[in-house]
Amino acid sequence: MKQLLSIFSFFIICSSFSQSQQETDTIGADIFGAVYTLKNNTLFKKVDDITIDYQNLALGDIATVDIINSREIVIFYLDYNAVVILDNQLNIITQVQFAQTILFVNKGIVNNLWRYNDTQSILELYDYKSRTVTNSSQVITDFEPVKMESNFNSVKLIGANKTLIFDQYLNIIETVIHQKND
Repeated sequence: MKQLLSIFSFFIICSSFSQSQQETDTIGADIFGAVYTLKNNTLFKKVDDITIDYQNLALGDIATVDIINSREIVIFYLDYNAVVILDNQLNIITQVQFAQTILFVNKGIVNNLWRYNDTQSILELYDYKSRTVTNSSQVITDFEPVKMESNFNSVKLIGANKTLIFDQYLNIIETVIHQKND
């Protein structure tokens, strides 16, 4: 009886683990109506009745997916400091491995990525074709970002107490202090 109870408990634990690994995160939809989801570290793109997917187990867990430009989808792997850029059919355009510690990466203007370089505490515009930094902010002090949002012309670094908003030249144009709700 004790052995049967142990086996039953094992199956319950395995079942609950597999269910937690089966959760699907919706990334969003692009301007063409394709819906992007993330499940089991696989990116899915669904258009009408057609679903295609991309997976790269060698780079670990996907940290973020940026679909602002569906012809250059940016996948960031935090554990390996790597970015994979995919075309609209989820084929690899290029892959970049960064030497510095990068916390966040988003799509910028043509052939560029916004990235937060944690090693130097700066925001950078990185050209992934020439593999060079084309512009960078001043050193950001007394700030620990927890999230980054961007479009082609500006970047928001969001921290626990404030948000820093940068223009396309990486100048701080606004600092928003977060109000504490007591």
